Amino acid sequence: MELELWGLFQAARGANATLILAVVIGIWIAARFASVAMQNNVPLFGKIVITVFALAGFLFGWQVFTTAANNFTITSNAMLALEESGEAISPIAKGFIEYFPAGELSASPPIIGIFYLVAGLLIAVVPLWLDRK
Repeated sequence: MELELWGLFQAARGANATLILAVVIGIWIAARFASVAMQNNVPLFGKIVITVFALAGFLFGWQVFTTAANNFTITSNAMLALEESGEAISPIAKGFIEYFPAGELSASPPIIGIFYLVAGLLIAVVPLWLDRK
């Protein structure tokens, strides 16, 4: 059963990596839109649309980073439950449980993810609304 848990963990990590790549590309697109908008003196409506896009990307990134982080907690909970059911688990699984403690799921990403998302949002939105003169 432990091997199946490791397989599920790795499958989820692959999906999370793809989604994290989508977040990175989304931040780049939002920043690029903002850059082009500044060069072309886009009207207010354009600034609002780009800001909404950047905020949506921020919220999507928040969800993706939180899900990716919770994958570790979920796996740790499953490994601990497996051990408590009386089935032997490997030393690697025990180390995993120690390093990523079992417990409640988080509603927010790790602090580095928060910093990354906030920085991306600011890079995309602040130049739109600050006077360049």
